[in-house]
This record gives sequence, C-alpha cells and structure tokens, in this order.
Amino acid sequence: MYNAPSVVYPVGRCVFHALLLTIIGLVSAAVGALFLLGLVQRLDHSWGWTAVLACVLLWMAWVAVAATSWLRSHQGTLEWDSNTVLDEGGAGAWLWSDPSSSESVALSQMEWVLDLQNRILLRFRSVSTGQRWIWLERSRHPARWNDLRRALVSSRT
Repeated sequence: MYNAPSVVYPVGRCVFHALLLTIIGLVSAAVGALFLLGLVQRLDHSWGWTAVLACVLLWMAWVAVAATSWLRSHQGTLEWDSNTVLDEGGAGAWLWSDPSSSESVALSQMEWVLDLQNRILLRFRSVSTGQRWIWLERSRHPARWNDLRRALVSSRT
C-alpha cells in the first residue's frame, strides 16, 4: 500500500485490557482456591493455612500490580505523518506525544503485536521514551480507525 493518509489517533486506558486482567485474576483465583482447598485437606493444618495465606497474599500482590499497570497505561496521541521522508528511503514516520510533553517524539520502531480487528496491541520504541506497549481501540475514534489501520499496514513494508 502506498500513500497511507496521515492520521492522528488518541491513546488512553483500554477497557479491553482491564477486562483481560480481570478475567485472568478471576480464573487464577478460582484455580488457586481449588488447589488450596485440596492442599489444606491433605496437609497438617498449620502448614496448610500457611500455604493458603502465602498464596492469597501472592494473588493480592498480583492484583495490585495488574491494577497499577492499567492505571499507569500510557496515554497520549499516536500520529502517522505520511509526508516525512526517512533516512532509509521509506516515506512516513510514526510520532508519539504525551499529554505532559509539548513536542512529539519520533518513533524508531513500531511493531504490530496483536490485531483483534477492533483493538490492536502495539509495541513501539524511541530513543527518549524507550519501549512502550499500548492498546488502541476503535471506540476512541471510529471515524479514523480505518485510516490508522492503513497507516499501520503501510509502515510495515
């Protein structure tokens, strides 16, 4: 594909990401409860309850880390500038801007990790921001979704 249109797309906390973390947490809690129930019945009560307490604390720590990671999800604007000519000869460049910074940062690498049609998981890298993972959702800007997807396909080649 040639000449994908320039596009600016908002990035924020992804509801799908939160749902995914919730499902993982609930499934792990159910599996852990079944495992611990069997463990407590077979072991001495003092060791059994110590194992239960350790597993519950470990699960609660995972929940805290998952919630914190979702709350700290990167927010900003992803931009495809089709008029920029790169040193490698390709046309177009990806730019990232945070709400906290005034200027956009050129991305050195953009990788399309997972495509679920209405949601896309991307990993990008820049010299100043390092590596970041972001979820893009169609619901953020439905009118520009297809333009964004065309730009992603165009930048792959």
